[in-house]
Amino acid sequence: MYSSLFCVVPLLAAAAIAGPVQKRGDNKFCNVVFNTDACRHAGWSKVWDTLTANGVSGSIAFTLQSLDKKDHYNLDNGSPCPTPPGFEAARIPMVLDPADTNAAFDLLQSDHAPEFLELFNEPDFSYGGFTPITLPGDAAKNLTKLINSAPKTKLIAPVAAYPGGEWLKQFAGNCTGCMDKIPIVAAHVYDVNPDGALAQITDLHSQWPDKRIWVTELSLTTTGDNCNTDAYQESDWMKNVVGRIKALGYVDRIFWNTGTWYIERMTALLKKPLKLALVQLATGPDKSANLSRARSRVLEAAGKGASLIVLPECFNSPYGCQYFPKYAETLLPSPPSKEKAPSFHALSDLAKETNTYLLGGSIPEYETSSKKYFNTSLMFNPNGELIATHRKVHLFDIDIPGKITFKESEILSPGNKISLVDLPEYGRIALAICYDIRFPELATIAARKHSFLLLYPGAFNLTTGALHWSLQARARAMDNQVYVGLCSPARDMEASYNAWGHSMVVDPNAAVLCEAGESEETVYADLTDDAIQQTRKGIPLQTQRRFDVYPDVSEGRVKYEE
Repeated sequence: MYSSLFCVVPLLAAAAIAGPVQKRGDNKFCNVVFNTDACRHAGWSKVWDTLTANGVSGSIAFTLQSLDKKDHYNLDNGSPCPTPPGFEAARIPMVLDPADTNAAFDLLQSDHAPEFLELFNEPDFSYGGFTPITLPGDAAKNLTKLINSAPKTKLIAPVAAYPGGEWLKQFAGNCTGCMDKIPIVAAHVYDVNPDGALAQITDLHSQWPDKRIWVTELSLTTTGDNCNTDAYQESDWMKNVVGRIKALGYVDRIFWNTGTWYIERMTALLKKPLKLALVQLATGPDKSANLSRARSRVLEAAGKGASLIVLPECFNSPYGCQYFPKYAETLLPSPPSKEKAPSFHALSDLAKETNTYLLGGSIPEYETSSKKYFNTSLMFNPNGELIATHRKVHLFDIDIPGKITFKESEILSPGNKISLVDLPEYGRIALAICYDIRFPELATIAARKHSFLLLYPGAFNLTTGALHWSLQARARAMDNQVYVGLCSPARDMEASYNAWGHSMVVDPNAAVLCEAGESEETVYADLTDDAIQQTRKGIPLQTQRRFDVYPDVSEGRVKYEE
């Protein structure tokens, strides 16, 4: 806790406050490190190596400077102890003081609103040179406006130095409705006794059972400038504690406090096994018949135990520019009427009836306000509620001489966001459509944001399908070590556009688990987290990336909203 002052504001305060690290031998580990020489100590390396062996995936930095909009919360410059090569780095901005709330408010309203924002750090603990936020009521008053202005950002509740204390309870009581809008409660856990460390976390979960739990500082000691913790002792303690925390099942992320950098370890990407079904549907010119056929196939898949069912691109219509306007449905404002969007309501009703997650491949959409057409995926939860909409980002405009010419842009407009969807029982998935698969950035960002499955309803043709269908599916799986599902319409040689077929699921090791033929059929695959973890353990790409050599595309200006 003493070290947290330095952890959260290293770039602002390190030079002024931190003195040289006391060196007590190469095998001593200092919990607060500002000296680059200390970063090269054997003790430092020992702890990194131990965490790597236990599945560490990357590093996180929290800092006040991240509220500087001009820097776009970029901490690459000036970090005294940079992340070792191969470790992934991410940044989370923090409100440390009430005066920061205006800057944070501006950041949340900007085009580069962060994925996460932490609201105060250890407000119940005094730091030398800094005035603590000792009154929960005052903190609640200052943060109310901020909490109500973060539609795109996941908020982390004020992190108390004492997880079992009363500060957070009092804060919640003074900020009416605030905790309903804060999905994450974090803890700083320090206890030389592993059982004591676990007790702090379980107590916090018992107070906030509906929240995601993060352990944002984890160490056996709060030692600050004494630097007298043995690195081997720290490593052994980590081996004992990290696995036990993961086994709790409700801790979403674990970080190791190093003073400036935190090491992130994710729990399972896929929380429990999932049966996936891809319906390779035969479609024709009759929309009602297409919807009826889709219903029959979805009911069949649900009856065979599928929890997530996927329909193909343009499942309610023929595929082709000449068909998009005729079959388009108006989806906004949502929910639309049945007259304007029969496919929307058919999907919603079917998801609820089957108690499954249902991805309605895609349908042509007409937006009245812009007078534009889109190729749009709709995803519904088991309650029949719409939980995601994805408009095809990359339009299919190609010209292969003597083979095929097709230009979706003659009719369609592109979507403008990446679509990540959280399925509470399972984890996160990513949605894209057909031609989107040729742009690996979308898949990389989705995987870096902890998706376990990439889904692509797609209608490749006889030329591009033969060339690249299977190759693209396996490449996206191989690059990102996640599951990939491609769902095609069935092939109809009487249609004006001949779909490739061959719907398939590929595992994280790029092996094809199942593949359809050309005609209508449904293929199934059982997805497990173990397959992801074993692949990543054998070929540890997650810990070998060189963001000191090239940028992390997931940390750029990524759009998650239209």
